Amino acid sequence: MISTSTAADVVSVIRELVALGRSVRQPGEVAETGGPCTLQAGQAAVLGLLLEHGELRIGGLATAMELDASVISRRVALLEESDLVVRRADPEDRRAQLVGITERGSAALRHYRAARADEVAAALLHREDAEVARIVADLRGLLADLNRTSTAGRHRTAVG
Repeated sequence: MISTSTAADVVSVIRELVALGRSVRQPGEVAETGGPCTLQAGQAAVLGLLLEHGELRIGGLATAMELDASVISRRVALLEESDLVVRRADPEDRRAQLVGITERGSAALRHYRAARADEVAAALLHREDAEVARIVADLRGLLADLNRTSTAGRHRTAVG
């Protein structure tokens, strides 16, 4: 069993990781469709959810991201202006709309993720693959443990 002090350290590191993820703004070129596309971390998160889960309502995105629907609606509007997502009427409820990722959105997300991976690889250049793989495995185990008992973990999986 870990001490309260160690648990507080875990919380602190998680906070720092989240802050790092939120601070990223990675410009990217979408070669498949021409034209530049700049994604922010929050926009990439929306695209990632759509890629993983398929079309979702604004409310489903908001629940998954633990944000107000108005925030998600603004993000979706910006993504739609850049042709990264499309909206269509929900066939089950014509008053609601489904949001889906476009090919251009998928390409922008791939580029964003590749650029982030390159950035991380450069920052961890002094480490060996095996060492980082162990850290990743440990972090995945830690996340699994936290998600089993965390209300936040249950909210994130309630997409749809």
